[in-house]
Amino acid sequence: MTKIAKAAVIPKDRKAGSIHSFFALKFHEGDEDKAKVEAIERALNQAGVTITLMARDVEEWGDARIPDGKSLMTDYAFPAMKQCDCNIIEFSEKGVGLGINAGYCYAIGKPIFVIAKTGSDISTTMSNLATKIIFYDKPEDLIAPFRRIVKDLSGYYHGVNIELQKHIERDVLPEYEKNEPAHQLGHINYVIDRSFKFAQTVPDINFDIVYTVAAYHDIGHHINPKTHEIESAKIMQNDKELKRFFSEDELRIIKEAIEDHRASSDHEPRSIYGKIVSTADRNNSVESCLFRSYSYGKRLHPDYSDDKLFERAYAHLNQKFGKNGYAKFFFEDKEYESFLLEMRKLLSDENLFIKTQKDYIQGLRKQKLI
Repeated sequence: MTKIAKAAVIPKDRKAGSIHSFFALKFHEGDEDKAKVEAIERALNQAGVTITLMARDVEEWGDARIPDGKSLMTDYAFPAMKQCDCNIIEFSEKGVGLGINAGYCYAIGKPIFVIAKTGSDISTTMSNLATKIIFYDKPEDLIAPFRRIVKDLSGYYHGVNIELQKHIERDVLPEYEKNEPAHQLGHINYVIDRSFKFAQTVPDINFDIVYTVAAYHDIGHHINPKTHEIESAKIMQNDKELKRFFSEDELRIIKEAIEDHRASSDHEPRSIYGKIVSTADRNNSVESCLFRSYSYGKRLHPDYSDDKLFERAYAHLNQKFGKNGYAKFFFEDKEYESFLLEMRKLLSDENLFIKTQKDYIQGLRKQKLI
C-alpha cells in the first residue's frame, strides 16, 4: 500500500561551520537520480552541507504519494525552501521545475547555487537568478567551492557587528514582505552584497553603516513608492535599537544616505555611504529590468493593460538608462558597463524592447514565476 507523503523535516539548529540546503535536479524514473544524488551529497557533506530533496525526503523515491488536494511544489517544496539556508540546483539538464525553484528562492532572498557538469548550457534566466554557478567533472570537485560557501553563509558579514546584524535580520528585513515583488528581500540582499563589494574599495569604511543603509534603503516602498527614500529614512530613525550601535552623527549619515540613494534624485549623495548604496541599487541585468519595470508598473497602475505597461516600462527605462539617462554610478563596475551597452541597444528600438519584454513576461507566467 502506497504511503502518504509527509513534509520534510528541516533541522532548526546548525552545527558550527555547516549549512542546510534545499536540493533540486531534473527528475527521472528509476534509480538514476538516487545514485547521482548520493554521490553529490557525499561531496557536499564533506564541505559541511546537508540537503533536503523532495524526491527522497517527501516522495521517498516513489513510495509515498502526495495526497489529493495538495501540490508537491506549493505544499511541500516552498515551505522547505523557506527553512533552508540556500538552494542548490543541479542544472546539467534543464527542467521547468528547476526554474520555479530558482524563481521562488530568488523572490524570498535565498542564495541560489547552480551546479552543472562542465560544458552544460545554463539558460540566461538561470544565470541571472543564480548567486553562483559551479561547474564540475566529478562530485569531489564540489567540495572546495562549497567549503568557501559554507564559511560565508554560516558566519556573518565581514566587519559587521554580530548583534546589529541579528537585530536587522530579525526585526527589519521581514518588513520587506509588505513591498511589491521588485522591492522585496531578493532585491535587498542583492543591494547588501553589492554594497559590500564597493565598500571594500574604500579605506577606513564603517561596514556597520554600509550594512544598515543597504538594509533600510527601500523599507518604506509600500508606504509611498514615489517618496520611498524619505519614508525609509523615517522608519530607520524610529528604530531605537540602532542607538545601541551608532552615535547621533552616524545615525544622521545613515539617514542622509538612505534619502540620497534614489537614481532620480536631483542631487549627488552627501556621503560615500550614499554613493555606495546608490551604485549598488542599480540593476545590472536586462532580465531584472524587464521584470522589475513590469512589476512596479503593475503595482502603480493595476488598471493598465499589458501593452500599456510595456509602453510605460520602455519610457521609464529609456529615461533611466538611455544615452542621457539619470542613473548615475560612483564606482567602477564592469558588469554594469556591459549591462548598459546591452540595455541601450534594446532601448534603441521601441518595438524590439516591447516584444522582448512581452516574451519574457509570458515566459515567467508559463513557468508560474509571476
